Amino acid sequence: MSTRKEEFRQTIESNGLIDTLTRILTSLYEEPERPEKPLEFLMQELGAKSHEKLTKENKDLQQKVKALKKEIKNLKSKISKYGGNEDENEENEKENEKENEKENEKEEKEESEEEEEKEKEKEN
Repeated sequence: MSTRKEEFRQTIESNGLIDTLTRILTSLYEEPERPEKPLEFLMQELGAKSHEKLTKENKDLQQKVKALKKEIKNLKSKISKYGGNEDENEENEKENEKENEKENEKEEKEESEEEEEKEKEKEN
């Protein structure tokens, strides 16, 4: 066996790759019913998240970000309402309005992109 192949074999053995793949393939073999999508089974066993799970997690995190941004906006308006001078308050309100407009535009764009992605998935 060539030196390069031997080094590769030693690397995958020492990092536990052979044992992990053997365990996963054994569990696949021992399944009472064969999975319809064996590749997804392997990925799941390796700990990879599916596209659907990642999409859902992304959407959940985007909603959290949106809620936190609203909370920040509310806190900023309370701060400007109870503290600082009037010029600063007006300036802060204008900045908040601009930020809100940008955020709304961004959210609308993201929602339309999500809808397009769902339509593409349905077509496939």
